[in-house]
Amino acid sequence: MLSHKIVYDYISLSEMFKQAGFKVCLLEYFDEQGTFHFHDWDERDGVIFRSKKIDPRNQNGEMVFPSLLIDAVKDEKLV
Repeated sequence: MLSHKIVYDYISLSEMFKQAGFKVCLLEYFDEQGTFHFHDWDERDGVIFRSKKIDPRNQNGEMVFPSLLIDAVKDEKLV
């Protein structure tokens, strides 16, 4: 039986990418108080179906299927 071995939140996942030399931009996440945060992103850079922006289940102000979305780009200056 498979199960999750590590549960990431926006802080731990961001930190993991930063330690690996990435610049991180949080696109969609819930903070510790349960507040949803959204940073607009361009669909031409890649469609993320399970998101507030695209998933039809997450429309009209209701988040039915939220995901933690992070954009991570390798920072060559940190390599």
